[in-house]
Amino acid sequence: MTEWAEKIEKLMEEDLNRLETNLRKVRSNQISLETIEELTVEQQGKKQKIEQLATLKINPDRQLVVHVFEPKKIQVINKAILESELGYQQVKMEKDEICFSLPPMTGETRQQLIKNVGKKIEQGKIDLRASRQKVLKEIDNLMKKKELSKNEQKLAEKEIEKVNEKYLKKIQELQKKKEKELTL
Repeated sequence: MTEWAEKIEKLMEEDLNRLETNLRKVRSNQISLETIEELTVEQQGKKQKIEQLATLKINPDRQLVVHVFEPKKIQVINKAILESELGYQQVKMEKDEICFSLPPMTGETRQQLIKNVGKKIEQGKIDLRASRQKVLKEIDNLMKKKELSKNEQKLAEKEIEKVNEKYLKKIQELQKKKEKELTL
């Protein structure tokens, strides 16, 4: 793998990771600890992930149980979960524990979420294109300065296209997986 392929691979991997994080934030039909762990709570100007403030588990009744380390933070954690796009509903709240359920999705909700996933996927593709353009521009600049031969340019562009195709396929797989989650 050449320097150009490595460079574009690194940029596109970052783009893909960002997309995966964004897709995890979209509600699915199942309770997922990963989606809650990613949520942040802002308190006194500091952002913290919920996983740093509480333990999370799924109880036998298929409810999300959040056990808060410091009871005084229970309200902010509760608010963060309820205001997220995940669709959880509070079932009960005690001094240091909150239980949430995930109501079944309606057909309308499901279609809206699939549409939302499509928008996030499109943004992921835009990010890939931007990364690709950035590296191609660097190559063009080196060509103008005569620091790169025509053959090296063609080889670099070919490798960049291979990496681009690979990441586009990964994005399509992510989309299929998330849409399948939403229809289960």
